[in-house]
Formats: sequence, structure tokens, C-alpha cells
Amino acid sequence: MRKTKLINRVVATVLAGAFLFILGASVAAFQQSTEKLWTQKTETDQSVTSGGNQFSKLAESLSPTVVNIRSLQTINHSYYGSAPWQSPGPRSGHPSEQYRQRGEGSGFIIHKDGYILTNAHVVKGSDAVQVALSDGTLFRGVPVGIDLVTDIALIKIDSPADLPVLPLGNSDNLKPGEWVMAIGSPFGLDLTVTAGIVSGKGRSLGTSPFDDFIQTDAPINPGNSGGPLINMRGEVIGINTAILPQGQGLGFSLPIDLVKKLLPQLKEKGRVVRSWLGVTVQDITLDVKESMNLSVDRGSLVREVMKGSPASIAGIQSNDVITQFDGHAIKSSRELPKRVAHAPAGIKMPVILVRDGKQISIEVELEKIPGRVES
Repeated sequence: MRKTKLINRVVATVLAGAFLFILGASVAAFQQSTEKLWTQKTETDQSVTSGGNQFSKLAESLSPTVVNIRSLQTINHSYYGSAPWQSPGPRSGHPSEQYRQRGEGSGFIIHKDGYILTNAHVVKGSDAVQVALSDGTLFRGVPVGIDLVTDIALIKIDSPADLPVLPLGNSDNLKPGEWVMAIGSPFGLDLTVTAGIVSGKGRSLGTSPFDDFIQTDAPINPGNSGGPLINMRGEVIGINTAILPQGQGLGFSLPIDLVKKLLPQLKEKGRVVRSWLGVTVQDITLDVKESMNLSVDRGSLVREVMKGSPASIAGIQSNDVITQFDGHAIKSSRELPKRVAHAPAGIKMPVILVRDGKQISIEVELEKIPGRVES
């Protein structure tokens, strides 16, 4: 009996020890996993709350990839006095002079061979482009491609050595509330670093049918145009483009995922060729829904179909509601032009629309956008 009890105690002790060992190993593994995850969060939280560590590290490592851009334009003036406001009459023996009018902005290097992204309005109409690196080295920039619709320009400099590159991130996955940093030359103050958060996405300023701006409260001023908006991983997620001067903390950046779609054409063709559907559209409001007896709340309501357009050929009619294009849900009228513009021409694309309360599936073959038509 005593022997049996002794054996049971030994077995119990062994089992308990094994259980504690397994439990201890599991806890240790869990703590290790948790600690690793928490360390990542702690680093992010500390950099945000302290306002220093992560921002300063990013600014130090990424500033060499940001450039100052000056656009120069040669202009003949007719003043012959010692100052422009003096008499415009000719002065004997002094021919017409020339001066160079300067505009200024920012840009960033995306390829070691010297390809630089900036805004189109920074270099538009210039006779020459001066690019200054962070160390003060000067280069003459050559425009490779310009797209005025989205305000993007690709320029190139010839450097004898490989240049530092700023990687492009993913703007589609960006969320409001994320921390971001801007680097640029506001008012000529080179390599100015500012920080803020993403305030919103998909903003339209009415500049084109393809507006899709990231809104940020990171301070952006004249001269920041063309500079990068950077996430906390050190990737570009936008090109700083516009501000609303009547407000504070209202800066707008072009999403980098849109820019990436256009870069191949800018490099190869020097311009962007978009596709065309040939409709004018509007959002669905409650008044419109009730007056037209529509059965859907979201979509792109077709108001007009242009004669001979791809939409007309495909059978799209006025008062149709386009709810899906090429497998992507269309929730508002602003989404359709953006989807169409970047879809390939000459290929049939699936479209789902609602007509008289019934869902209809059709195919439409897009064409290259003719002239100045942009929808």
C-alpha cells in the first residue's frame, strides 16, 4: 500500500514537473512574442510622443534624397533707365538686357541615375531647371515627362556618381491619423522638416476630374511643392502639391500610388495618355433618387452620353447608374473618371449598371482620350 502511494507521489511529481516545464516554456514563448510585438509598438509610440527619435532619424537619413529646384526663365525687358520704374525711353549706347525670373520648389530622387519627381507647376514654362542637392552640388535638370492634369513632372540630372534614393511606399493602405513628415524648401529654406498626421484621403480640390489628394496637417508652404510626404517607415506616400491659404493645417499631397501608374508613360513618352468613356456623371442625392425613382443609393449617375463615344457604342444610356467598372465598385461619380482614365484602351472592360431597377452587365471598349475631353 505504502509502495503504491510512493509510486503515485513520484508519478504526480514527475507529471507536475513536466506540466510546469511545458507551461514555463509556453509562457516564455508567449512573452518573447509579446515582447517583440510590444517593442515595435513602443518604438513607434516613443518616437511620436517624444517628437524626436524617429523623426530626427528619418530626417537625417532621407534629407540627402530631397532636392531644391529652381526654374529659370529668360525674359527681355524694355527698361533702359537705371531702374524699371524710371523712364522707359532708350538710353544711348545701352542695348536691351536680359534677366532671369526665378521660381522655386522641391523634388526627390527616385533612381540612382538621377531621375527626380516634382510638381509640373514647379518647372512648367521654364527655359532652364537648376537642381541643388542637399550638399549644395548644382546640376542642370532636364524635363523627361510632364503631366499638367495631375501636376506631376519627371526630370533628370546627370551625376557622375550614384545618387541616394527615396523609396516609394503604398498610399492606398494609408489611414487617417497616421504620422507623416514633409521635407522641402518652403520660401527657399532648404531641407525644412515638418510633421503632422494624415487628416483625410480622396480629397477633391476641383482642379481636375482625377483629384484624389491626401490631406495632411503637416505644415506645407510655397516652396514645398514637389517635395515628399513620408510615412514613418521612411517611404514616400505623397507629393506635396497644394494648400488652402484661407485655412490652417490644410495641405494636400498627390498619392504616390497614382504617381506610380503614370511614371512609365512619363519616362517612355514624356506625357500621359488616358482612356475615355464619353459620359458626364453626377452623384446620387436623396432628391435625385426620389425624383428619378432610383433603386440604388450609390454609384455614378449618367447624365449625358456623348455621341459616338465608347459608352454610346456599348449601349450606355442617360439615367443609367454605373455601380461597377472592371470589377471595382463605383460608390460616387468621382471614382468613375479615375478608374476609366487609367484603364487600357482597346480592351473590353466589364461594366455593371442599373437601369429601371434592373442590374445589367455589359462590356465597353475604351478609347484614348480625344483632345481635351477628360471624362
